[in-house]
Amino acid sequence: MIINLIILIVGLAVYAGYGISVLYLLSAALLGYLAGRLIPRHRWVVWVSMVLEVLPLLLLRAQRWLPWQPVTAPIGISYFTLQITAYHADLYRGRYEPEKNLLRFGLFVTYLPHIFIGPIEPYAGMRAALEERHISGDSFLKGAARSLWGLFKKLVIAARLGVIVSVISAEPEQFNGAYALAAMLLYAVQLYADFSGGIDIVLGVSRMLGIRMSENFDAPYFSQSIAEFWRRWHITLGAWLREYVYIPLGGSRKGKLRKFFNTMATFLVSGIWHGGGYLLWGLMHGIFVSCGEKFKTKSKTLNRIVTFLLVSFLWSFFIWPDTVTVLRIAGSVFTVFNYNVLFAGIGGMGLTAGDWIVLGGACLLLWLYDWKSRSLKARFCAFSPAAKVGVIGLLALAVLTFGRYGIGFKASEFIYSRF
Repeated sequence: MIINLIILIVGLAVYAGYGISVLYLLSAALLGYLAGRLIPRHRWVVWVSMVLEVLPLLLLRAQRWLPWQPVTAPIGISYFTLQITAYHADLYRGRYEPEKNLLRFGLFVTYLPHIFIGPIEPYAGMRAALEERHISGDSFLKGAARSLWGLFKKLVIAARLGVIVSVISAEPEQFNGAYALAAMLLYAVQLYADFSGGIDIVLGVSRMLGIRMSENFDAPYFSQSIAEFWRRWHITLGAWLREYVYIPLGGSRKGKLRKFFNTMATFLVSGIWHGGGYLLWGLMHGIFVSCGEKFKTKSKTLNRIVTFLLVSFLWSFFIWPDTVTVLRIAGSVFTVFNYNVLFAGIGGMGLTAGDWIVLGGACLLLWLYDWKSRSLKARFCAFSPAAKVGVIGLLALAVLTFGRYGIGFKASEFIYSRF
């Protein structure tokens, strides 16, 4: 109990340190707790609570179309909102009894390591993780190695790729065609290294505290279809959408047409969750998920290449500021053939020759790790404590030697903390 209290206090202090009113987070946690106590006896409370919880998120997502000045969204609102609403939905279904301990519920909502970028942990899983927490030397070493691997992906790979992507995306009229295609492909790797790296840090720090949390990635760029991609990418968000949107709508139980509608509605919700400008992005994913399996070939390699290209094109909604620009720039890939200019000019976009060598080696290492992740994890777990310390030392040395550092390093600088 004392450790939980310390984690809660430290988490709130760090959260408040970002200049964001911590009152909103505490209010959301208190509302979630009180509503949870009432739902088993007054089932109508679940609808009132969900409106009060989801409405601020919807207004923040829609404020670009509303007459007032933009309001800065509290970091993590997308994540703790989904966790609280899922908790209330499970209580409504009678899956478990409401939490009576306010401290434990508050820690579930405000747990620092995952409040910024996830994973979106269900209440039952988070409570079990907190209750079964066991700190040991072995878990500490495993957590440290996982955290350093996440820092490696964030600071060595994503930081370098971000330099190139930012240069190209800043001048869409000048850098189109082949430059746009390069930005999409590089951003796909940047986003993955940044987001999965952040999740590695979250899971690693949690493991060091003796807390085991859900995995959020499973080598997504080895997927052979968009549907498979969404089973491997942001796994906990996909599980939330399936459990609390897709299945309640009827899932695949009511015919092909209804299944298509339910899939489209689910990805529309995903688009809204990401932001008001991502509705078309969500709908396009829904179309590819519904129809993509029909176009798979017998070649696994070809399927993976096509899926990666499709996903990269859809990530373009994350690169450029508005849908019109995205469609215009994406179209230029097929109309502006300036590849000779790209190969001559991309070397001068902020990275030195040494940066390119480091980036190439690091990306190859990331690809090999994802390809053999299960066997590599098993081998590391079988290492002696001294060998594990040696791996940790090598990772720390690599991060310190090859990482790119700005003025500061903030959790809010992770790309997916914006959503």
